[in-house]
Order: sequence, then structure tokens, then C-alpha cells
Amino acid sequence: MTQPRHPATAPTRKRSPLPWVLLAVFLVALGVVLVPKLIGGDDESPAPVAASEADPLLTAADKCDPAKEGLRLSDKNRKLTVNGAGEKFPVGLSDAAMTCVFDTLGIPGALSSRMTSTVGADGQLEGEWPGYTVVWTNDNAKGLDLVVTRDES
Repeated sequence: MTQPRHPATAPTRKRSPLPWVLLAVFLVALGVVLVPKLIGGDDESPAPVAASEADPLLTAADKCDPAKEGLRLSDKNRKLTVNGAGEKFPVGLSDAAMTCVFDTLGIPGALSSRMTSTVGADGQLEGEWPGYTVVWTNDNAKGLDLVVTRDES
């Protein structure tokens, strides 16, 4: 007597959880990036220090005024207010710190010379260079004060 043949059953193959793990990692990473942007709103706090490498205004504030005596960032790091020291108002940036600001921001030499050579009687003056505008006053008693604004792109 012959025995009936049973079809050979192929062993069941387990599926790897790797695709699901990769999908979960991707979704978590996406959430970490997008959620803060979606719920961030209008934050007036300065950008992180790591961002200063790409942001000349933030770099100038960190590098040229570590004592935080004469530089102030505002308007979501688009505006840098610079207060230079003067004869009657010595609190502010020294000439060396002011040179640091000019160099860090890439202010053209002709414009920086114009800023430093103006006098109080000239009043408030304006200038610009690619990507930035500046408004300043220069008075021996009060010092060189300027507001640098990054143009909107």
C-alpha cells in the first residue's frame, strides 16, 4: 500500500522588523524638526550660539562685546544696536571693539571712515552695503552710535 503524499509545506518565514524600526525613527526625527517650527510662534529670544557662525550680527555680538556693554540684538536678530563710548559717556564699545564690529559685519572701508569722521552737527546719517543698512550718529561726548539692520531676503 502506498501512502498518500502530503504536499511539503514550506517553512513560514518571519518578516524582519527593520522596515518598521526605520519608519519609526524617521517619524520621530521628522517630529523633532517640524513640531518646534509649527508651535514656535514669534520668539524674540536670540538664535542659538551655534547659529552665530552663519549670522554676522550674532557673531559680532558674541565676539566683539563679551561684557555686553554696548551691543544689543533685537527684531529676531535682524537689528544690532551699537553704543560706542564717548568722552562723557564712557560705557560702551571701545575703538578696538568698534573695529571688531566693522570687520565682523564686513562694513566697507569707505563707509566705516565716513561713520568715524562725522560729527554731532551732521545729525543722523544713513548708509548701506549688500544685505545691510545702517543709521548712525557720532558725537565726541556720546560716542559713535549705530543701528545695523539686515535687509529682508
